[in-house]
Amino acid sequence: MKKILLTLALGITIIIANAQTDVVGKKYIYEFRDGTTIIGTFVKDEGGNIYINDLEGKETYLPRVMVAQIHELTDDNFKNEEYWFPNLHDTRYFFSPSAFGLEQGEGYFGHSYWMLWQAQYGISDELSIGGGTTLWGFPGTLNAKYSFNIHNDINAAMGWFWVGDLFGFSDGEMGSVLNMPYAVVTKGSKENNFTFGAAYNLSTPFEDVMEPEDRSSVERIVLNLGGTFRAGRRFAFVFEAWLLNSTDNLGNKEIHIMGGPGIRYFRKMNRVTARNGAGAKTWDFQLMHFPGMGEDGGPNFIPMFGASQKF
Repeated sequence: MKKILLTLALGITIIIANAQTDVVGKKYIYEFRDGTTIIGTFVKDEGGNIYINDLEGKETYLPRVMVAQIHELTDDNFKNEEYWFPNLHDTRYFFSPSAFGLEQGEGYFGHSYWMLWQAQYGISDELSIGGGTTLWGFPGTLNAKYSFNIHNDINAAMGWFWVGDLFGFSDGEMGSVLNMPYAVVTKGSKENNFTFGAAYNLSTPFEDVMEPEDRSSVERIVLNLGGTFRAGRRFAFVFEAWLLNSTDNLGNKEIHIMGGPGIRYFRKMNRVTARNGAGAKTWDFQLMHFPGMGEDGGPNFIPMFGASQKF
């Protein structure tokens, strides 16, 4: 038994030593549990401490228990002598999904105008689920997304999105408004990317109260565009739009556009218990266009505000 334990200990020691050899001489950003960071060149990991040479070339040590995250220093995350933390909400734009997924055990909750609340959770690194509702209980939402990499910076996801009367508050009149399987493809990094998606709506909303001749007027094919551009350490430009295709009872086809541009503000939170170390919170502001807006001389956009927080 002792020989087995000694063999295992020797093997682990060799593995650790090789891992250390692989990173000696590289520069890293060490993020502490209180949100502060220090940059240095890795020297060794010994006695519960990480030894580095700081930017002035002086050797110092960092207690490992105080380090929440370690990031390799690159041109993308270190600009103007400042650490640019990664995109804190890369899995979605304002409402529409990107092809990036949540990690296992990672999640977030958010709201729009404190009225529509929803949450998402990563069951695995590929599969996430979520749902939400308003303060008065309807409409409700349910969704699921499976994400995977196609090649290099091209990612894809398949999912399902449902909107309707989840708790039966409308006495069956609302029914299922959206019941859409969808697929999206994202090109680019988590900081700067573009997404194209398509979905097909299987639902006929308010079908119990609609006349049969009117039931063909619902949107079936839905196309989606989205993109984000990291403009600064705490800001990103975000855009999304839906193209809705409908046909009325006379056979006339119409294309409606919904969505618009906006800004996302990132904030790192000093939270030890957060899965991503220091935590993350965002605020969103979007100029939202709905179908029919501007046709009678009214405004083309209305301001939308939302916030979300990881857990």
